[in-house]
Amino acid sequence: MVRRTAGYLAVLLVTAYLFFMYDAPVLSGILVFCAVYPAASGVYLIAAGKKVVPDLERVPPLGEKGKKIKAGISVKNKSGRLSLRYEFQVAVRNSSGRKCGKKRFRGVLIPKGEETVWLTFDTEYCGVMEICLDSIRIYDFLGIFYRKVRWKRTAGIKVLPQFELMPLEITRRTREFQADAQEFSQERRGDDPSEIYQVREYREKDSLKDIHWKLSAREEQLMVKERSFPLGCVVLIYIDYRSGDRSAAGFSKMLETVASLTITLVSEKCIHMAAWYEEKNERLVRWRISDEESACDMIWNLMEIQPYRDAEKAQVCYDDAFRGQEFSSVVTIDRYGNMKNNGESFEFLRL
Repeated sequence: MVRRTAGYLAVLLVTAYLFFMYDAPVLSGILVFCAVYPAASGVYLIAAGKKVVPDLERVPPLGEKGKKIKAGISVKNKSGRLSLRYEFQVAVRNSSGRKCGKKRFRGVLIPKGEETVWLTFDTEYCGVMEICLDSIRIYDFLGIFYRKVRWKRTAGIKVLPQFELMPLEITRRTREFQADAQEFSQERRGDDPSEIYQVREYREKDSLKDIHWKLSAREEQLMVKERSFPLGCVVLIYIDYRSGDRSAAGFSKMLETVASLTITLVSEKCIHMAAWYEEKNERLVRWRISDEESACDMIWNLMEIQPYRDAEKAQVCYDDAFRGQEFSSVVTIDRYGNMKNNGESFEFLRL
């Protein structure tokens, strides 16, 4: 704008010089035009700045790591009389808040017109990407002066992590670990007295405590109750996302590790729980995972996780949330995607 303003002043001075040197009506008209132009431009820019509206509805809500994402940004002219020359810049930020790309767009909007520009970018990491529109420049008739209109509009794109089945071994201890639950297996019996798996005829070595006396009297033979096996969460995945050196690569690795582990446990039919500390609300978020749908829901919500600072308060919330609850294994995943099983590093994961 400095160059354009300097050019305008140069034209104004040359016109004024010629006006005093030569007696020509046309020079009078040019001088008046140059003198009035800034005021007319200011009125135009004030009116035009209120008529331009951004629209981010064409930005996709999700993407996939390693694939290109195409996002559309629409600009609308609500004025029925004025044409608008515009220029704005779109910035793309990753989950750590750093810019990973930007592009400038220019164009002209006719009265009541709308134009959509498209931004295509790569996704090197998973997490939440943000499309940011900070401001737009509206130019006057000749493109000499402009007005900067603040927008501060953002649209989030959740980039899903790539994952693969993880090599691990689920031991007999975990398979037979009984945890409290409101669901019970229809395929295996257990030791939970609150739910009956089935009723069958009495066999030798059956406990007298398990005899169903009312049914035995009706059937005129001894009948025994078999207890159900509770389908509780036997493995806990704790995402320890504390504050520190934040990087898009580390956050992406953490998401991929969590996704790979939880999908592997689902494929092994191992019901588990994922949890992380939410400092904003001072609570521990817990997610029960029993199938692929609940695993995907957990990963979708995990992408919005924010790092916490108060480790002492996080530990208090953790202890309160799981007081009296036991797990066969607790797998901790830090902000870099590193895993520990029950507080110890490992080469091969055995749960």
